Amino acid sequence: MSEIFPTASMIGVLLRRIWIILAAAVLAAVGAYLYTRTLPEYFKSTVNCVPAQNDQSSLGGAMGGIGSALKDFGLTKLGGSKGEQYEFIVVLFTRSIRDSMIKEFDLATEYELQGKPMQSVRDEFESNLEVELRAEGNYEISIWSKDPAKAVKMCKSFVGYTNQVANRIARMDAVKTSGYLEQRVSKIDSAIAALTDSLGRYGRDYMLFSPVDQAKASASALSEAKANILKQETLLGLLERSYGTDDPQVRAQRSMLSEMEAQLQRVQTEPGFAGNFAITDAAGIGAKYVKLTAEFEAYAKVKAFLLPTLEQTRLDQMKSTPSLLVVDEPILAEKKDRPKRSLVAAGAGFGVGVLVIILILGIEGWRSIKQRYGKS
Repeated sequence: MSEIFPTASMIGVLLRRIWIILAAAVLAAVGAYLYTRTLPEYFKSTVNCVPAQNDQSSLGGAMGGIGSALKDFGLTKLGGSKGEQYEFIVVLFTRSIRDSMIKEFDLATEYELQGKPMQSVRDEFESNLEVELRAEGNYEISIWSKDPAKAVKMCKSFVGYTNQVANRIARMDAVKTSGYLEQRVSKIDSAIAALTDSLGRYGRDYMLFSPVDQAKASASALSEAKANILKQETLLGLLERSYGTDDPQVRAQRSMLSEMEAQLQRVQTEPGFAGNFAITDAAGIGAKYVKLTAEFEAYAKVKAFLLPTLEQTRLDQMKSTPSLLVVDEPILAEKKDRPKRSLVAAGAGFGVGVLVIILILGIEGWRSIKQRYGKS
């Protein structure tokens, strides 16, 4: 069975109509070029920036301190990874920056969109704005404008508005963090005041000021008293062996030993020896005092940790340092960047040429099908 539309025949059809194809392509290219001549010329300006290092932020300082504390306990992995709370590129795509640019440079007039909805002006500005994040971490911000000098000013203003928004966000974050830290410090101060009162009252009631030193002194005195009793018991035994139990010297020694044992018993069971408490109650009283002291020291350490962070947040509330630093200033464009007339003309000519070829092949194919089925 013969082919409905052979390849050789198709090529022949195209060759016979090559001038039609070329004429259509040339006319389309010329028309597109003439049309682009009516379009306004846009000049491109680019500024190269890097985000400032912000290791001393309030939250960063607090997280760094927490990380150090966790490291001391061998829990570094629980501290999480170090990093900012959001990517800086988020700031570059805020609507407030675009609205400020539109208002400052009257872009509605430049784009001939007076009286149109604000969103239309934003969309047009977005088509003339390019923000690119390089792999090295720098940002390239490009803006197109009909005036090359205006494009340079727009790049500089865009960076300025970005820094304003970034500082405003940092201040908002600092205010929120500062409020929380102030509440925590206030609660810690209340706890420290309560513990101070408890320790003072404990000291007045029990005459307990330094449990460790008082315990050492009491233990030394008790051991000395018990050693003396043991010595006197030994001496009493020797006297009884030598003189008998009824000897006056033996009775005097026994009486003195009984008095010493009674004194030791009173020391252990009555307040006054180591403080205003009995030695038998020393463990419970000392343990409670040590617990109160430990809580006091813990709160004091937490307060010492939080105060520098709180001061940093207060400084951050007044911070106005740039968050985006300019590496390469924008320069005046020497030639237009848009429209690319040659590229548009070539694309139009090529596209129309392809469409004409498809149209010719479609017509010839339809004729071939009609002839084939007409004969049958």
